[in-house]
Amino acid sequence: MALAFVLLIGEFIYTCAQDVKKSKAHPKTFAEAATTRLKRVFSRSALSMSEFPAASSALKLAVEYVNENGLVPNVILEYIENTTTALAFLDMIQHECYQAKQGVVAIMGPILSSQVKASSPVSTGLSLPQIAPEATDPTLGNAQQYPQLIRISWPDSVLSKALIDLLEHFSWDQMSIFVSNDDYGVHGLVDFQLIAGENGWRIHTIQSFDPTENAADIVVQSQLGVIKDTGARIIVLHCLASYAAEILRVASTMDMTGAGWAWVVSDGITGLDLFDTTNGTANVPDYLQGLLGPIPPSTNGAHSQDFMTKWRAADPAVYPGAGVGDIGPYTARWADAVLALAQALRNLQEDGVTVTPQPLDCGCDGSDSQPWADGPTMLQYLKQVETDGVTGNIRFDSTSARLDAEYNIVNLKSDGWQKVGTWNLTARLDIHPDADIRFSGGATTVVPYMSDLSNRTLRVVTIAADGFVEISDVDRDGNNVTGNDRFQGFCMDLFSWMSTELGFKYEYYEVEDGQYGLYNAQTGKWSGLVGDVLDGKADIAVAIMSITAQRQADGDFTLPYYDNGITFAMKKTEARTSNTWGFISPFQGELWATILLTALAVGLFQGVANFATKDMDEENDEPAKEDDDKETGFWEAVWQSFVALVQLGPEFLPRSLSGRISAFFWGIGILVAISTYTANLAAFLTVRNVDNSISSAEDLLSQTEISYGAISTYSSWVSFRTTTTEPYHSLGVAMQAKAESVLVENLQEGVEKMRQEKYALFTDSAELDYMASRQPCDLQTIGRLFWQTGYGMFLPKNSKYTVEFNHAIVSAEERGVVDELDVKWIKSQECSGTDQTVLESSVIGLQDMLGVFVLVYGGMALALIVLICEFIHSCNRDAKKSDPHKPMTVTEAVKTRLKRIFSRRKNSSVKTQQVHPSHIHPNTAFIVDLEQD
Repeated sequence: MALAFVLLIGEFIYTCAQDVKKSKAHPKTFAEAATTRLKRVFSRSALSMSEFPAASSALKLAVEYVNENGLVPNVILEYIENTTTALAFLDMIQHECYQAKQGVVAIMGPILSSQVKASSPVSTGLSLPQIAPEATDPTLGNAQQYPQLIRISWPDSVLSKALIDLLEHFSWDQMSIFVSNDDYGVHGLVDFQLIAGENGWRIHTIQSFDPTENAADIVVQSQLGVIKDTGARIIVLHCLASYAAEILRVASTMDMTGAGWAWVVSDGITGLDLFDTTNGTANVPDYLQGLLGPIPPSTNGAHSQDFMTKWRAADPAVYPGAGVGDIGPYTARWADAVLALAQALRNLQEDGVTVTPQPLDCGCDGSDSQPWADGPTMLQYLKQVETDGVTGNIRFDSTSARLDAEYNIVNLKSDGWQKVGTWNLTARLDIHPDADIRFSGGATTVVPYMSDLSNRTLRVVTIAADGFVEISDVDRDGNNVTGNDRFQGFCMDLFSWMSTELGFKYEYYEVEDGQYGLYNAQTGKWSGLVGDVLDGKADIAVAIMSITAQRQADGDFTLPYYDNGITFAMKKTEARTSNTWGFISPFQGELWATILLTALAVGLFQGVANFATKDMDEENDEPAKEDDDKETGFWEAVWQSFVALVQLGPEFLPRSLSGRISAFFWGIGILVAISTYTANLAAFLTVRNVDNSISSAEDLLSQTEISYGAISTYSSWVSFRTTTTEPYHSLGVAMQAKAESVLVENLQEGVEKMRQEKYALFTDSAELDYMASRQPCDLQTIGRLFWQTGYGMFLPKNSKYTVEFNHAIVSAEERGVVDELDVKWIKSQECSGTDQTVLESSVIGLQDMLGVFVLVYGGMALALIVLICEFIHSCNRDAKKSDPHKPMTVTEAVKTRLKRIFSRRKNSSVKTQQVHPSHIHPNTAFIVDLEQD
């Protein structure tokens, strides 16, 4: 159904102006021309809306009201109306194109949000303002997608806040939601869900139904069944009234509208016709009584009294839906839309702005589509409207949505809707102190959640797993036991605690086929625990069952009660025999060689530097230094470089600046090398009894000595076969190729295989941790966890008990119950004195220390530059002397010095020099001068 409101006043004004310009026989002024033409104005034909006739009547009466009261001076409003069915979107677009061709200034309607979205592209393309009296979808506020839209109703984001305040007033923090599967229903409660989540409320389920042309044809039995099974007794219903009436009729046949239930409904139900009001008397069925919700006011505006007088006096035969005492809030919004547009036109007149309507073509026949030139001006004046209406003040925010939202809170009783409170954005909710609110069945209170667990005995299926589920006919004291006493362990203690909290009883039994649950694609059936639950043999499976997507697709898991992942374990290796040369292991051979070569290079450089600079000092007659006798030897400098490597004290300090620079950088390199060596040697000695050849899943792939496998009945094996993530895909392929020899049937078989062979087992980390923490303490878990999920309890799909079990599990974790049971059953201290953690140590290579050698050799390069500078400086000093026996130029000085260096006393084995007595070290007995002048 598409209802379009067309105003042709622009054409009227333009024609009057043309009349004035004609001959003397025509009107002399614009007022005379308008008066003359007003006598000839007529209403074009209008088609009523078959599903919402009252809206059509409100539109017509509002146009008459504007014209009769002269709200737009010298202007008569005309309209064109077209009708379609609710879901005929193509017809709506065609009708809108037809109206655009008539030369209109605005489109009014359609009614529903989805209809507005369907027709909006036409008004957007033609730059034609579109006024939506009833559409409330919050997404219509997107100005980029709906630039021409003006909304007379408040968006449902405001409605959500009113509903939240209403539920909070009654302390209802658990609920279910039921909406229509259209734009109005799906988007209407988005903000409600967000706020409920922020408040920590629990929405048990959100169900939806597909709208139909005939409300009686909707199918809602299954959705209502899901809502009922959740245990939530508060239902938030958001749809149109015609659908709500059918939903509540069906709900009454399912015992969902009696005492103990509360239906909170939106304004699409409170604001439209929900029940028969023949002859002005409400005829409310029992199953509708007790509804509670907000409704927008219908007659709060300055025009309400005069317009309602006209509405009540109207002939229902001519104006269907009129002629009664109440108009309804959304029907009245059609009158508000007309009044808003009339005010925009009046403002245009007062500002002296003229808009000229023109026929617009959608281009459906291949012709060019041109937007209306005055469309932006018309839209701007509409957005700036601020006037009184029938329902209240009319003005718009930046998203062109109506401001000043307010609701009345109403409760449906046998005689109709009764006002029990008010709500607005400023004061929020105000429930009248004397309000007598009655819910379904006449009840005055409703508990938001009801469970029948306290009246049930659950049949529980399980499977043995060390520590978690231990099944035996004899208890730990040797006494024979039967029934539930045969089952002990972590899972049993936790479930027993939950039964005390929730008040249910239980009976355990062991699964027959000994499997957790694998899916058979050929039969479409599940085996093991999963199969028993889905077939109805058990109400719940309590075991160490991994939560997987495939299992969860067919059933419901609780929240994880124990964290788990996949890892692998293998037998600890024997302690390695002593290694005489193990102390060199921290460094690679090439690194040792590089260190020794660097020591030799530093020593040679310092020897050369000392040899050269000593000659410079002698030739320049510089004073001798106290320790010169300790550094005259070339090979002494080389020796000192190696001595420094093992951190012996220095026998001399280089005299030259270049030698000292090289010694400084070599010292830094020695510091880093020795520190690294010491740390890594400690690590090697600490982990000497641990086999580091296998430290990750990747290491297993790169060797052939150790085989590896998984438990064929576990979900982890299914994951290995289906994953595409490396290295797990390659591991799965390798295991599949050797399935007969590497796959085991259960954990016990895998443990024995690890102890007897070179074998690694992939399975749940929780089970492997349990085995590794107990005697004979010969197993170790290796590598990091992957595919981390957890163990959960398994229930049928959409079980009404899932939420309660989840709540109990969270409570057990918060109160420390899970930690206590973990210490009691899983984390044993039997192997606390043995190495259970794999420490990692790696050999340091040349690449790891490359920066150190860059630093050392860089320092030597710097020292070489300094040495050259010292040499040149000395030569320069030689050339400047006045002695005729000395070189006259720097070049000659360089040649002389080089010749002297290479021809120095080659055969001298001992050289000392005289020193001043005050320079003699106290421990020196005598000095012998063997040097010849």
